[in-house]
Amino acid sequence: MAAMLALAACGGGSGSSPAPAPAAQLRIDASTLKVKGETRVTATDVQGHPIPAVYEVVEPGGGTVDAAGRYVAPDAPGVYHVRARAAGGSVAQAALTVEGFWVDLQRRTDLLVSRVNHTASLLADGSVLVVGGVESSLAERFIPASQTFLSAGETGGKRWSHTASPLPGGGWLFLGGLGVEAAQSRMVALASAMVYQDGAFSTLDAGMLTPRFDHGAAPLADGRILVTGGLPLPGSDVSALPAAEVFDPVQKRFAATGAMALPRAGHTATTLQDGRVLVVGGRDSTCAYTCGQRTWRNAELYDPATGTFSPAGAPAQARFNHTATLLPDGRVLIAGGTTPDLEGTDVSSLVEVYDPAANRFQTLGTMLRPRASHTATLLGDGKVLLAGGLTYASSGENSMATATVEAFDPGTGQSRLAMSAVTTRYRHAAARLASGHVVLLGGSEGGGAIRIVEVFD
Repeated sequence: MAAMLALAACGGGSGSSPAPAPAAQLRIDASTLKVKGETRVTATDVQGHPIPAVYEVVEPGGGTVDAAGRYVAPDAPGVYHVRARAAGGSVAQAALTVEGFWVDLQRRTDLLVSRVNHTASLLADGSVLVVGGVESSLAERFIPASQTFLSAGETGGKRWSHTASPLPGGGWLFLGGLGVEAAQSRMVALASAMVYQDGAFSTLDAGMLTPRFDHGAAPLADGRILVTGGLPLPGSDVSALPAAEVFDPVQKRFAATGAMALPRAGHTATTLQDGRVLVVGGRDSTCAYTCGQRTWRNAELYDPATGTFSPAGAPAQARFNHTATLLPDGRVLIAGGTTPDLEGTDVSSLVEVYDPAANRFQTLGTMLRPRASHTATLLGDGKVLLAGGLTYASSGENSMATATVEAFDPGTGQSRLAMSAVTTRYRHAAARLASGHVVLLGGSEGGGAIRIVEVFD
């Protein structure tokens, strides 16, 4: 909830002194943040109307606040103060509490509908847009201030195993995935593209060149979106795609670009700080009966300037359904996934990092639990939250998922573990809130989609 403190400007000592300036108040959207979390402060009059002011942080090293009132917390926990100086000399000041991570999970209000293989996207207003899942075409928004969900409207059809990518101007692009063909009520791969902008969904006239799901999508520096690989059909014995295409948000059309060297599905595509895109791992098919599935122990780099892929360094392990997280120093953390490289299990606990300067991978350590189909979220303190996932992908439906999360430190290769008291989950979605907290949404326990929501504190 918003916090306020008002201070009136002081007048002179005689009765002829001018009247004091109206009292200013300082409204804070969230007064408790995690390290490197963000919130907005707004100077208002006593009626709550915004007024011009100059903002400053009182304590040296207490974070930063810009002219628009956007406060960014420091990397050290503590209590800090933001001061606003309004016209006429009125001053307002309010306190913010900055916390470290306790490595704990707290349950929140459930989703409106059960979801698995969905997406969660942070909007400009700080809410989280939740789209897709097997069971519903309804979208919803998580409102951090009230810790509740509101309907975001119908999307026009069920969609899952899709991608969500940010667009210039604050919108989001949802690509492909699986859906249901209304005429025959059968599952199909989608080529359609949907945009969420200004509170509404719309389907683009021109879809992708190829239907695909289990693909990768990465934003480019010029606002375009690179789409890589994926599977063109549901079912077994389906070969993955090597083809890639690029979405132009100005023309609202897709165009072919250079193909990857290998067909890939279940891979990761991560935009590097220099604008290139790192593609890691994946499998070549869903082959199970008439052919053999291969899992890749290699990586490729996409150069937007040339529209081509080139080899990157070799990872230590073949894997798919892993995660890739861009670190503040420009490296990419690769964690978990399904792998054929181990004896007695098919899920990896290995963590390695790709260094684009050296074009090579380096092993950092292992997670405290093996994970595949999990989520990875960069925290404000530089650690990576690895949440949920399968611990043994070939086991029975009721013994797949883990209830654990861990905060992995790339600097030490060590983790701190926490366990949910209410659920296991995999194929869920996660989003880092502006405050720095991470919300975990839905997924599956192994027997179907769930509505359970937890926040990592």
